[in-house]
Amino acid sequence: MAPMPSARAYVRTAVLDGKLYAAGSQDEADGATSNLVERYDLAKKSWEEVAPMVTPHEFHAVAVLDGKLYAVGGYNDDGGVLSSVERYDPAVGAWEEVAPMAEERDGLTVTVLDGKLYAVGGYNDDSGILSSVERYDPAVGAWEAVAPMAAARRNNAVTVLDGKLYAVGGYNNGILSSVERYDPAVDAWEAVAPMAEAREAHAVAALDRRQAVRCGRRRRRHSPKLSRAVRPAREQCRRQWPWHTLRAHLVQLRGAARARRSCL
Repeated sequence: MAPMPSARAYVRTAVLDGKLYAAGSQDEADGATSNLVERYDLAKKSWEEVAPMVTPHEFHAVAVLDGKLYAVGGYNDDGGVLSSVERYDPAVGAWEEVAPMAEERDGLTVTVLDGKLYAVGGYNDDSGILSSVERYDPAVGAWEAVAPMAAARRNNAVTVLDGKLYAVGGYNNGILSSVERYDPAVDAWEAVAPMAEAREAHAVAALDRRQAVRCGRRRRRHSPKLSRAVRPAREQCRRQWPWHTLRAHLVQLRGAARARRSCL
């Protein structure tokens, strides 16, 4: 496929209306946090730039809810770890800020369950690695805390399967193999079978009512306590992992295109 016009690290991706969005990042030219957003059209096999985010984000998370793209938390060169959230509406081609999370988070993951957006784990400078989970209800425009995970996690992966949310692997004073499952009906997490290998910075997806874990890092080559002053070195170690998420979204996008063709 065509490369992105701009070289970026830590870009986050999501599929909206049959197009692949690449939002935020660290700019490869100068290392600055970016608010750039580009969109890939599978039919045209080309990228185009769309409206930039209000705030530059890296180490953030993105998800699609009710036909809009959300960019959640992350890190900003000016503001540090972020609690801010913004939403892109493709109908008007613009971003708007929505209610922020109660906690600042980078290295978090987000997913949608029952029409609500969940922000899971992450890290901030005050609390360190987080077990807390917040849920955004677009109907009321507010976040609320839900039950925390048993284990604090950053750089984990999340997916939804059979109406429940799974938090898989991640990092907490070591790379994790543990998996937890959240049931919104009882607002509680429970441990399920761990993975055979510990993983962080990986991706997961539900396929045929089973979970598939894609790639990730199995051992950590740097200290989690490095200061922001040495972020470039730490980030170089983490440079490969967003590609696994991008590849997962490309598979999703191509599958949707094949399904559409089969209906013609």
